[in-house]
Parts: sequence; C-alpha cells; structure tokens
Amino acid sequence: MKYVLIAEDDPDLAEVLSEAIGERTCLATHVVPNGALVPDAIAASRPDLLILDVSLPGLSGIDVFDLVRNDPHYLGIPVLFLTGSPERAAESALAASGEQRVMAKPFDLDELIRVVDQMVDGSKPATLPVPAAIAAA
Repeated sequence: MKYVLIAEDDPDLAEVLSEAIGERTCLATHVVPNGALVPDAIAASRPDLLILDVSLPGLSGIDVFDLVRNDPHYLGIPVLFLTGSPERAAESALAASGEQRVMAKPFDLDELIRVVDQMVDGSKPATLPVPAAIAAA
C-alpha cells in the first residue's frame, strides 16, 4: 500500500490531514511531529509522498527537504510543502530538482486531496503553482 509521511507539529492539523487523506484516498499515513524524526521514518518505510511544514521543531522543513534532496537513498520522493511560510518553501523548491509543490496554510481540503493524488500518482499539472508573494516579486 502506498503511504504519505506527514511532518506536522500541530496535533490537530496532523489529525485532520491524516484522517482526510486516509478516508478520501487509498493511501496510508504516518505523522511525525518533529523534523528530526523524518529521516528515520523515511528509512523505516519509504513514503510515496512527504508532506512538510516549514516551521518544525528539531529540524525545519527546509532542512529536512535539503537532507532528502541531497541523499541518494531518498531520491524520487515527491515533497509537498504545506506551510504558513510559502515564500520560504518556494525558494527551496524552485532551486531543487525532482517533484515538489507548495501549498499555503490555510488551504482548501479538496484541493489538498487532489494535489496529494496527483503527486502520488506521478501526474503533473500543466504548471506548478507559485505563491502570489513569489510571483509578484
């Protein structure tokens, strides 16, 4: 079974994400509340998608992203930044290779499920969404 690793330190949001993805897709989920736990979670079971918040205790989402993109064992894992700091995530995502997207909090749950499905299935939209703050710069 395909699964999504969610790195989110807000327990209420982590529960909403895990339940929504589990109920509305055919994907299992695992939540870690600390960025420093992500490498071990990936090593234990390679996810089909990694959802990262930028502001995590331990290691920030940006630091986790850099680790994932620079380790050959983790190559090919798509990353979805789900964050209140989309401009910070977009800077890292634009500079990296592989599939990554950025969604700002607050987000539309239906849109999130659509993006998760696309990323796990490997289908890509015509254009990657760029946060308005980045597009305007």
